This record gives sequence, structure tokens and C-alpha cells, in this order.
Amino acid sequence: MDDNVLSVLILEDHDHTATRLRRDVMRHPDLTVCAVASSLHTGLVLFNQHKPRIVLCDLGLPDGTGIDLIKAVARCDWDCDSIVISVFGDEERVLNSIRAGARGYILKNSNAHDLASDILSVVHGGSPISPKIARYLLTLAETSEPAREPTKEKIVLTGREAEILMAVAKGHKRHEIAANLLISAGTVGNHINNIYKKLAVNSSIEAISEANKMGLL
Repeated sequence: MDDNVLSVLILEDHDHTATRLRRDVMRHPDLTVCAVASSLHTGLVLFNQHKPRIVLCDLGLPDGTGIDLIKAVARCDWDCDSIVISVFGDEERVLNSIRAGARGYILKNSNAHDLASDILSVVHGGSPISPKIARYLLTLAETSEPAREPTKEKIVLTGREAEILMAVAKGHKRHEIAANLLISAGTVGNHINNIYKKLAVNSSIEAISEANKMGLL
């Protein structure tokens, strides 16, 4: 396999959905599906065997929850990120997935997402989220988690950083934000990286949650 081609493991217990996801991934020349699993146990075995770059992870499985595979991804000793692909968008599953380390959360019934583009976005530091999940993230933190203890040093986002983070929270991708603000996608990426550093997070999903708790959004 070409070293520039990124391998994707799919964990999905419905055959027709797994077939669709595999087809969508394989359409992009820079992506390939290394394996498809229909159970958590098989998914964990194939994960360690193939060492994929990306895991597309369903949550409701016949022998457990996909969150266990997300946790395995977060602990692994190679570059790998997980994206939730699920019909479930309730508060508990969203928060548990984010806390476990998921870098994206896409609802299966969402038509607004290009799966290959979402995978590549995660590889480059993005966090694709369905609009419904983005709306949750703007309201969940204050009601689902204890308030953060006051810090000695107040964190301040610039006006442009807050503007970009709000756009991300609404589900916009980097190239869309760049077009709307008349700046380059690289500049948007630089602002997002600065936001990550200020908030001490590693993904846009975490940034939205932290900024919300701090009253920055």
C-alpha cells in the first residue's frame, strides 16, 4: 500500500451501512479501508492487527459500546484518531464519546457531511461534527459538567479567534470559514491552533466545550 494512503477501520454492525461507509471511503484516492468489523471484540482485534490511521466507530454494538474502541485509539502508540458515526445524538453518548477521545461526531442521517473530507479534516487537526451535535456542544457543558475552578490567569480569545470558534461550533468547515471571512484556510488553521494552545485542548470539539464552560462563547 502507498505510504501516502491513509488506512481506515470501520466498526459498524449493520451490513448495508458498513457497505455504504466503505464505498464512501474508497472513493477517495488517498484513503483505503483496511478492515470492517461488526462487533466490538472483532473491532479491537482488527484495530491492533492493522494499526489504522482512522477508526470510524459506531456506538451501539451487539457485544458492547464503540466507546471502548475510542478509548483504545486514545491509548495506542501510533498516530490514530477516531470519528463517531452513529444514529445516537443524545447528550450522554456525545459527552462520553468526547471524553473518551473522539475527534469527530457525525450522525448517520446527516446529509451535510462528505465522509472522505471529514476523515482528512481530522488527520489535519479538524473535528467534523453534525450541526445537531454542534448545537448540543454549545449548551451541554454548563448543565452536564461541574463548573471549572477559577484560574489565576484569565484566558482571552481575540475577536477573530472567537468568531472562528463560533463558526466551528455551528458545524462549518475550515474552507467555508475561510471563504466567509475572506482569509486563507491556512490562516483559519493558525487561529484554530492558537485557540487549542490557549484552552489546552487537542480538538475543536474539546475547544467548544472548554470555551463554553469559560464563558468565551
